[in-house]
Amino acid sequence: MKSVLLCMALSAAVPALAAGVAGAAYPPLLPPPQLVTRLLERQPQVTAAQAGIEVEQANSRRLAAGPYEWSVKASAQRRNEASGPRYHENEVALERPLRWMGKADKDAELGRQGVSISEARLADAWHEAARTLLRRWFEWVREAQAARRLQQHAALLGQQADIVRRRVAAGDAPRMEMMLADTERNRAEAAFLQAAQRRDLLAASLAVSYPGLAPALPDGLPEPALPAGDAALWRRTILEDNHEIELADAEAALGRASAERAALERTPDPTLGLRYAQERDRQERLFSVTVSIPIPGQARREQVVASQGRANVALENARAVRLKVEADALAAALRADGTQTLWRQLADIGRQSGSNAALVARAYELGESPLSDTLLARRQALDALSAAEQAQIDALEAQARLLLDMHAIWSLHAD
Repeated sequence: MKSVLLCMALSAAVPALAAGVAGAAYPPLLPPPQLVTRLLERQPQVTAAQAGIEVEQANSRRLAAGPYEWSVKASAQRRNEASGPRYHENEVALERPLRWMGKADKDAELGRQGVSISEARLADAWHEAARTLLRRWFEWVREAQAARRLQQHAALLGQQADIVRRRVAAGDAPRMEMMLADTERNRAEAAFLQAAQRRDLLAASLAVSYPGLAPALPDGLPEPALPAGDAALWRRTILEDNHEIELADAEAALGRASAERAALERTPDPTLGLRYAQERDRQERLFSVTVSIPIPGQARREQVVASQGRANVALENARAVRLKVEADALAAALRADGTQTLWRQLADIGRQSGSNAALVARAYELGESPLSDTLLARRQALDALSAAEQAQIDALEAQARLLLDMHAIWSLHAD
């Protein structure tokens, strides 16, 4: 049943994307899309939203059936005349209020609106769960890459310490340099252990929240690749199919329909009754039709005012959501473009710093440079390479977030 509901919501909530976006390449750093789909299906907010569809479907059927039911009344009495006999009498009546003035059609519309809202909530819950998974995934990627870089840095400093040890043994360098090299290596190894601990803690947290997800880094970070188009196109694509806007608009539509339904209540519903009575020991039989109509008062009028106020609140909330989503869409598009540019600049600096560190280390090995210059160059190279790699990860995350918001990856309607 849940899979059927998921498919129904899927087909109703999400239209097809533009061909260029739909054909965007899947980012290689992310976990497999089939695995992500299985993980998202089991997230509590998604399963709760799925159950909400069943609730609203039942509520829609309730509204279509209406709030009124048949009522049966029965009574028995004994008539005592002052100077005559006694008679047994009884009466039975069947009554039911009737919706009129288009109230039944409006109730059915409210039911359909409720189902639409629940479907939009499912799509929004799915998208938010996907955003959370993406954010937590890249948190782990950052720590994993930082640990890898620090491990490589510690290994280079270990090689540097070996070179220093050989020079000290040969009498080409003072013993103090060996102590300095060992201290630098030990500091790098401690930094690696700290980063590895953070990485492992994040991996354990992912394993608890997403059973079956085994994070792993490739040998080298992939290069970010933005989808075709520019920031303006990406922003339009996000806005054309956005679950937050769909949900807010659906709630505003429900508010309007609820206000219209409340306005109809200014005219009360009549109650139609059928009455059958037997009097004077069945000597008299009575059959009658009764109609009763409540007299409307101030409570009904105030209910209309309150419903109109709630409709206005929902409308303004929808406007606020649209403005927020427009700002977020613009920020996502600009962030994807800007992080790409920043990564390229920092990557050039990182390569230059790495080359410079290698040259200075070679100069020390040949006795042409002091150890302090070598260690400083190593630290500068570490900082530059780490900054470049973190910028690359930022660009990869911005690219993935852009594709996610455009429903090109991890979408509810993905096959």
